[in-house]
Amino acid sequence: MGGRKSSGRSSNGKNGFNRSAYEEDSLPLVSAEENLLAIVGGDENQPTPIHSVPILSSFNDRIRPILDAVDQLRRLMVMKEGIQLPTIVVVGDQSSGKSSVLESLAGISLPRGQGICTRVPLIMRLQHHTSLIPEMFLEFNGKTTRTDEVNVAADINIATEEIAGSGKGISDAPLTLVIKKNGVPDLTMVDLPGITRVPVHGQPDNIYEQIAGIVMQYIQPEESIILNVLPASVDFTTCESIRMYERLF
Repeated sequence: MGGRKSSGRSSNGKNGFNRSAYEEDSLPLVSAEENLLAIVGGDENQPTPIHSVPILSSFNDRIRPILDAVDQLRRLMVMKEGIQLPTIVVVGDQSSGKSSVLESLAGISLPRGQGICTRVPLIMRLQHHTSLIPEMFLEFNGKTTRTDEVNVAADINIATEEIAGSGKGISDAPLTLVIKKNGVPDLTMVDLPGITRVPVHGQPDNIYEQIAGIVMQYIQPEESIILNVLPASVDFTTCESIRMYERLF
């Protein structure tokens, strides 16, 4: 994934990878039957080990190391040096349903409530885990803490308060949630604060400008893939997140 794309009701963009190089070294094709065996583990007479399926083996051997390398570079904050990394950036107006989309992908509960819930950029690193026991970590302010499916929402709130304070203000300092869980896709997504124009009690008067600055910081790079979340009942032309996307062109 390399070019900018906007996901929602429409999607377009360009691919930043070398297409010819990819085609020359493409993943091996497997039949529908082989893919089915990868899911069910083979037939009842001769179970197929999951690692023996060609497409999955190629993923583990070639693609997974690249994803791990990108995550390592992101932890080193190379973006501050001008090095951009491919990233799925989740944007939307406040209360647009971003949390519900991310919860469906990750299979966990995220902080909910009235007003702004995501007050810092939340980097979610999903990694498929062979073990049936999930592993979850929070990384922020130079430290790593363990969490679990029961306490992850509360722990995110605690970490957010350490980063952005106990009020309703926001911060551009990121909070990283690592989820190693069986069945999740290998993805890294950045959930940004929901866009709002009207500050509530406890928020600075320039809350819109602060949020807009964070959103533009993440969606401007050509490597960003923009996942724009908006309710189906809302007029497409009135969404502030769509307007921000249009400013890029």
